[in-house]
Amino acid sequence: MSNIFVESLVSYPLKSCAGIHYDCIEILNQGMLGDRRFMLTQMDGTFVTGRTHPRITAIECTYQGDKLVLSYPGVEPLTLDENIFSEQLHSTSVWGTKLLGQGCGYAADQWISDLLAEPLRILYFGEKSERLVEGHTDHKVGFADGFPILLANSQSLAHLNSRLAAPVSMANFRPNIVISGALAWQEDEWAEIKIGEVHFSLPKPCSRCIFTTVDPKTATFDMTSEPLTTLATYRQQTGDSNDVIFAENMLVVKPGVIKVGDKVEILATKKRPQYIDNWLPTQSRLAQSLALCNKPVPIPANLALRCVQIIDETIDVKTFKFSLDPVAKTAFLPGQFITIHPEIAGEKHNRYYTLSSSPTRPETLSITVKRVDKGIVSNWLHDSFAVGSCLKYTLPSGVFHLDQDNRGKLLLLSAGSGVTPMLSMVRFITDLGLDIDLHFHHSAKTRADLICREELALLAKQYEKLTLSFNFTREVVTDIDSAFSFNGRLSTEMLHTQCPDLSDRDVFVCGPEGFMQSAAHLCTELGLPVSQYASESFEISQTEVVPSEIAQSFNVKFLETGITVEISPDQTVLEAAEEAGIYADYSCLAGICGSCNTQLVKGDIYAPDARALDAEDIANGEFLSCCSYARSDLEVNL
Repeated sequence: MSNIFVESLVSYPLKSCAGIHYDCIEILNQGMLGDRRFMLTQMDGTFVTGRTHPRITAIECTYQGDKLVLSYPGVEPLTLDENIFSEQLHSTSVWGTKLLGQGCGYAADQWISDLLAEPLRILYFGEKSERLVEGHTDHKVGFADGFPILLANSQSLAHLNSRLAAPVSMANFRPNIVISGALAWQEDEWAEIKIGEVHFSLPKPCSRCIFTTVDPKTATFDMTSEPLTTLATYRQQTGDSNDVIFAENMLVVKPGVIKVGDKVEILATKKRPQYIDNWLPTQSRLAQSLALCNKPVPIPANLALRCVQIIDETIDVKTFKFSLDPVAKTAFLPGQFITIHPEIAGEKHNRYYTLSSSPTRPETLSITVKRVDKGIVSNWLHDSFAVGSCLKYTLPSGVFHLDQDNRGKLLLLSAGSGVTPMLSMVRFITDLGLDIDLHFHHSAKTRADLICREELALLAKQYEKLTLSFNFTREVVTDIDSAFSFNGRLSTEMLHTQCPDLSDRDVFVCGPEGFMQSAAHLCTELGLPVSQYASESFEISQTEVVPSEIAQSFNVKFLETGITVEISPDQTVLEAAEEAGIYADYSCLAGICGSCNTQLVKGDIYAPDARALDAEDIANGEFLSCCSYARSDLEVNL
């Protein structure tokens, strides 16, 4: 049984006008009932369409019984009644085919002439009008360009939209029948199909023109001629025509009634057309945006962070907003962190905090900090740090962030302070209006623990692709303004209710270790592939060193200085270097940031926490000195 079905049915009573959607409609030999029965012409009979008069697309059509009503913003509607049309016939032609059209009367002509500011007529395809399909003279057609029915595939539109900077709607292409459930461009191979009672043949694909570049919402031409420009890069036919193809023209073999939801049965196929493929696989908007955010920028010497604002988010969470001093911009990816280096009571500390701000606003950086019991730095920030104060810091880094290869559907799962990288991602995506289906779920103890709740609600209102949901573990909350709100700990039922399409999403998880372990288990139970799961803990704890089975020390030779020292199995290469007076770059001391990345020339190491490296890095001999332990004599580039 076919899984391909009719998604929508649209008739266009006036050629080039806005369409009327139907749940069920009759299909005649000459096309969809009422479709393209009216057309505009100049006084000499030249037909007029949205190709030259894009404002026609803003004319709305409705039926009041058998009468067609034309509406346009700010203008009195026009009612077209076939019973009172003029008896006069006017000569016209559609793409070289001559025919007669019935006049609709002086009032109709005056209405459209005033609207479009030039002398025009409205013609009706009446009983005395006749037009045959060129090359298929046993088939009739009204004022349509060439064929009575146009069919389009929603998945083909989705494929085109994946290559556009901003998506277009099916209204740009004006099909009568839109189908779903087929692969993109599968319609290229169809020769005959059956929908409901109706049997169609598909003799010719539809060649597209500049009319597709008229924005159906503003009734104006797109300044860069999209989507036709992109469509031409990979849907232009080879041969003499060089036509740019989208959708299929159809002839009616057997008339009848079709309705939305009817199955599409493929009766016969044909050879797929050949296309000139000039498509250059340029980066998606996400990839382009990330590349700009991660583009290196000049960094002044002695750069510091100067606090410009402190925001009380909850009773124990504050956001610290910084500008760079001297004034500069910085580059980072949404989800990355910085390391701050405060000096507290004469002692220097290093702490890493994920940036909660978006890289779309590079003049400022923000960290959102939860007060931690006995936390030296977090308590100092909350109690002693003030607007105007400065901090030394290390440039943003980290491997937990949005990536250019991420899917168009994301699920962000966070708990507690794990909300911070998610805030950066949400702000980034919504700032740019990226075409990403984004679901953000946060787990909090109580309603009072929600961070940036009002801002997130506003973003969800402004960005229709953002869905928010919450669960509360220590309070029963019933009145929160959200489509999804749950009480109790995160569960498979919660995840399935929120995201029944979980397996289609990339999932980012951040929070306490227990929450992340539970989230990983639940996602696995629901069938999420491991490759679509990324996690980051805001609590850094170094993995316990596994002692070498050989209780001995090794030698490490630092090639850049020529120094050789002894290193024990439970000592990191970085620690051995510092004992020898060699001070390498580092930041997080947990294998996350990659700041201490260097080259292993010879020897074996054990590095359980080297999360900033991938398999290719390791194969190239790279290693992180902060979390690497000798398992033989070593030679390293330090």
